[in-house]
Amino acid sequence: MKKAIFLTNKESLFAEITGGVQLCSQEFHGLIGKIEELDVSDYYVKFTRNILDRIIIKFGFENYNMYDIRKDTAALLKYINDSKIEVVFINMASLIGYAEVIKQKFGANVKVVLLSHGNHSGDFLHLISKPIDKPNKLKSFFRKVRLGLLISKESLFRVRYLDSVITLSETEKQIENWFGSKKTIFLPRKLEPKYINHKPIKGRIGFVGRLDHPPNLQGIQIVLEALKTLGTEETEFRLVGAPLSYGALIKDNFPFVKYLGELSDNELEDEVSTWTIFINPVWWYSTGASTKLAKAISWGIPIITTTAGMRGYFWKEGELIIADTPEEMAKRLIYISQDLDQVVKCEQNTKKVAQSGLTISELTDLIRSSY
Repeated sequence: MKKAIFLTNKESLFAEITGGVQLCSQEFHGLIGKIEELDVSDYYVKFTRNILDRIIIKFGFENYNMYDIRKDTAALLKYINDSKIEVVFINMASLIGYAEVIKQKFGANVKVVLLSHGNHSGDFLHLISKPIDKPNKLKSFFRKVRLGLLISKESLFRVRYLDSVITLSETEKQIENWFGSKKTIFLPRKLEPKYINHKPIKGRIGFVGRLDHPPNLQGIQIVLEALKTLGTEETEFRLVGAPLSYGALIKDNFPFVKYLGELSDNELEDEVSTWTIFINPVWWYSTGASTKLAKAISWGIPIITTTAGMRGYFWKEGELIIADTPEEMAKRLIYISQDLDQVVKCEQNTKKVAQSGLTISELTDLIRSSY
């Protein structure tokens, strides 16, 4: 039996409000724990308290400085050595700095596998090309410098210190190949039925997600503009997510939106059970996978998404509603949400999807191939 550690920040696994980071971390953690030949223990590291690192992060120039690698190195290497660890699973790209010290100490004797939720440069590139603010020339220049630093570091670590990278989407897999990864594996999101008691209210549609995540914020604003143009007299749009300031801003710009703030898992399920359609308006290929889509599929409710929004998923039967322009999405939202018979048909299709993803055995076999 091989001994392994799951190297992570504890907050990535546990939180009162479960977000995309926790969902993916828990999924990775659960699947790895089901591999019979692995004896896996958790190893937690904390965010840096180093003053220089914190200043760099505060001024938006973070380049994988979220952890104090120097401070943690001695204890981590001792644990790996004393416990005879053979495989280290690094949860999230933000922790790749630990790969360097592990490889420098143990070389090929310890396999280092990155469980990637998405590289940092991908979303940062989005911020440069599609900014949510209006940066001045100096800020724009430093953003481009930071992008170059991110890409060069990401490539360097994959070439020198990582044995393999597990990605959440096929798109991300090809990006990892471009970085120079030795081995890349696309692990589709796990799909499983956890149906909610769906009681759709005619005309009610909704979105849930982090509102300060630029692709989310811009994506939802684009579809709201399209809905506003078509008319919202018979449409009730429900919005769930944090932070409150962003939700209030959307509410001010689109008065027909009912903003509910951030909800607990139980509150969220009660709320979503009343929606005719769950909206996933992803218009660009940002990093990782659209994590909230797996939750919506598991609920077995109608979902409208874009092609980009389905990255990271694989299923054998059923289908989701696809609309690749804001105008098309708005039209289909209005039409379907007003016809509860259509809602029932879409719900049945989502349930087929939920039942036809890869099996646990197929998913764990993919992870085995990483080490």
